[in-house]
Parts: sequence; C-alpha cells; structure tokens
Amino acid sequence: MIDLNDRKALLSLAYIAAVAARAGYQIVEPRVDKDSVDGILMGDEGRRPRVEFQAKATVRGILRTTHLAYPLPLKNYDDLRADTIVPRLLIVVVLPRQEASWLRHSERELRLRRCGYWLSLAGMSDVANTTSVTVNLPRSQVFEAEQLAALMTRAEQGVPL
Repeated sequence: MIDLNDRKALLSLAYIAAVAARAGYQIVEPRVDKDSVDGILMGDEGRRPRVEFQAKATVRGILRTTHLAYPLPLKNYDDLRADTIVPRLLIVVVLPRQEASWLRHSERELRLRRCGYWLSLAGMSDVANTTSVTVNLPRSQVFEAEQLAALMTRAEQGVPL
C-alpha cells in the first residue's frame, strides 16, 4: 500500500483532473517532475492555451479567515516564480484531517471533501529562507471550473495569471 503522503498527492491530482474535465480542459502529466510541474492544463480551441501546475495536498490547519498559509518548499517556490513562457500555478488541495472523510461514494454521488486553491507566484521576490517559504493563497481563489476557464482565457491572451 502506498503511504499517506502519496495518497494525498494522488487525491489532489484527481481533484484537479475532475475540475479540469468539468471545465473542458485536459491534463498531461510529465513523466518526471524536475521543474516543479506535476501537470499541464491544456485547451484545444483558440490559441491552445496551456498552464503548468504544481499540486500539493495537506490536512494541516492552514485555513485563515482570508487566505491559506501554506509552507512551500524553497525549490518549488523558486521554480514556480521563474520567468517562463507557459504560466504556472500552485494548487493546494485541503483535505479533512480524517482520511476516511476524504472521499465518499455511492450509486448516487461521488464526493471529495474540501477543495483546492490556486496562486500564481510569477514575479514574487527572492527570499533569504533556506528550506521553505510560507505563501498566502487567497480563499477567493478556489480552484473550480469557472475560475479555471477564466485562467485559461487569460493564458490564451497572454495576460498574467
């Protein structure tokens, strides 16, 4: 059986894939993640927009009133804020503390508990930290189908995310 962190990671990717499917986009997953890219969201219309993402999942108490305070490893922080042609996002999926509550399914419904939030780190500054950086993801930036469609439109137009 895979360990708890791998189960969280796989569930975060399933959540992102479900949102992408609902919005009409596909995901391609690189074979190797050397550059903090777990997947690429792709459109097949217009200018064929692309957005790369790093997926994280947590059960920690990171929810604040207006944002999530997520401790991101420094390597991911630096990779996600790099000047790239394809825009990049950090997507953090928050899960309930109890693993048995993460996913429920029956003939009537499939339910993933909690949700994910997104943040573009483009243009963020260097930091003196050596291991991690706490990034604040606004709670208004829920990773859901309508916001993903808007992000892909911005990517297609070359507008920063």
